[in-house]
Amino acid sequence: MFDKLKTQLSRSLKSRKLNVFGAFFVLSFCFWALTKLSKSYTETIVFEIVYKNVPEQHHVEIDSSKKVKVGVKAYGFNLLRYSFFKPTLQIDFKTDVSLKNKTYIWNAKQNVAKINAKFKNSVDVLSIQPDTLRFPYQSLAVKKVPVKTNVSIGYASGYDMSTKLQVFPDSVKIIGSKKMIAKINEVTTKSLELKNVNTNIDKSLQIELTDALKQLKVSNKSVTVKGLVEKFTEGTFNVPVTIINLPADTNINYFPKTIPVAYNVSLNNYKLVKASDFRVECNFKDINNTEKSFLIPKLVKLPETVKSARLKQHKVEFILMQ
Repeated sequence: MFDKLKTQLSRSLKSRKLNVFGAFFVLSFCFWALTKLSKSYTETIVFEIVYKNVPEQHHVEIDSSKKVKVGVKAYGFNLLRYSFFKPTLQIDFKTDVSLKNKTYIWNAKQNVAKINAKFKNSVDVLSIQPDTLRFPYQSLAVKKVPVKTNVSIGYASGYDMSTKLQVFPDSVKIIGSKKMIAKINEVTTKSLELKNVNTNIDKSLQIELTDALKQLKVSNKSVTVKGLVEKFTEGTFNVPVTIINLPADTNINYFPKTIPVAYNVSLNNYKLVKASDFRVECNFKDINNTEKSFLIPKLVKLPETVKSARLKQHKVEFILMQ
C-alpha cells in the first residue's frame, strides 16, 4: 500500500503541467491519502542489523544479509515513515546475546522490550521473525606487542630533540590463531624521513602490514609519533676526577685532577646544569696485571636534562708514591 502511495505522490510532484485539472487531482489525492492513512494496517517492517561490541578474542561468523522482520499493526500515519527510512536494530554482544556451545544466541523474546522501544505506543508489535539468531564463533588468541618506529630525523643546525620520540599508542593488540601470533614480537611503522627539522614532531604513521599481519586482526592500523624539538647549545665544565678501587696501601699522584666535559643542552635548561651534576671516575682495577702508566676516565653520571656529553681528555697519567 505504501509503495503505491509513494509512487503516486512522486509522479504528482514531478509533473510540470499543474493546471486546474492537476490542482483538483492533487486535492483528490490528498483526501484519498488522508483516508488511507487514517485506517489501521498490518505491515511487516524489516530491520537492518547493526552489531556492537563483537568480542575481539572470538572470530564470530556474522552474516551481513541477516535481518529481523517485525510484524506490526498501526494506523497508516504511524507506519508511513518506515516506507521512507529503513530502521536499524542494534545487537550488542555484551547485553543482548547469550553464550552456549561456542555460539552466541540472540533471542527475540528476551529483546522484545528493545524492539518495542523502536516504536511509539500507537504501534502494536505482533510478531518477530526469526525468533532466534545464532552466531557461531572460533576462539582466537590476543597478544600485545610493542610498536617499533622507522623514523629518520635530520635536524636544522643547532636543533635537536630534547626527549625521546614518543609513540601513541606504544603497543597494539594482534588477534588470531595462537600459532600465528606466537611468531610476532613487534610491529613496525612505515618509514618516515624528516629533514631540516626545527619544530616539534607530530606525525601519524601507518603500521607496516606484513604478509603475516595481513592474516591477523590488528587493533590499530596507525600510530602517532611526537617529539619536542628545541634549540640546543654546548656548555663545558671542568669536572674533578675520582679514583675508585684504590687499595688502602697504595698512594698515587695523578694528573690532570679535573677533565673538561662538553655537553649539549637545550637553551631552556642551560642555566639549570651544574658541574656537580657530572661525575668522572677512573677505576684503578683496570690496570691490574698491566704496565700502563695511565688510567682511562669514564663519565658515569650526567643530568637528565643533558642530551649528550663527552670527555675532552681520555687519559689520566699517574705515578706510584712511596
